Amino acid sequence: MLPLDYLAVVLLSFLAVAMVVWYFRMRRVTLQLMKRVTDELERFFKPVDKTYVLLGYLVGYRATYTLKDGDRVFAVLTTVPRHSLLYYPLAKALGRRDRLHLAVRYGRRYVVRELHAVNLADTRLHAVVLKDLGERARTLSRRELELRGGRYVMYYEDSGDLELVAKLVESSPVTLYKVSAYSRDNLVEVVADVSSGNALAIAEILRDFSRRITRS
Repeated sequence: MLPLDYLAVVLLSFLAVAMVVWYFRMRRVTLQLMKRVTDELERFFKPVDKTYVLLGYLVGYRATYTLKDGDRVFAVLTTVPRHSLLYYPLAKALGRRDRLHLAVRYGRRYVVRELHAVNLADTRLHAVVLKDLGERARTLSRRELELRGGRYVMYYEDSGDLELVAKLVESSPVTLYKVSAYSRDNLVEVVADVSSGNALAIAEILRDFSRRITRS
């Protein structure tokens, strides 16, 4: 019978090799995802100026695009720690996904009304919205919707926006966690799952949402 300490050394050696192989394989997957998202965003928005700030190696980045018409686009990409063999299963169990926060602040168009819809599965995002709204949350109408993409809570001024959000969520090829229109900040935002690398779909949703919630 092999000594227990010898078996422990063998098992740890196998684990170490597996972690190294896993790391390099998943690092490539994450870098490919980041590149695809970046390429799709730049092709879609065609910025005349751009700034990227890394949030950490393989974590994601924060980007700011200045567009030809003076609008500014803000993007935050965060990835799951798939490169960590030990932590990745826990992150998946906790519901962590690759996310893209995409927002535009207009220079010539104006957000005409307040609107926020948040997937209730994400309690953190809901808390962020309530914090952003402050006392305004009490003056807005509130409604919960059971949609194909999950259960959403909405804060809105125009009841017609209930149908708008329902169409956006149910026609979206990606999971939407949040859509918001901040009238005071003149900013429109979408937060979505970008694990598939389909940043183009998220950018198109932001554009369509913006067209319905802003005026020139």
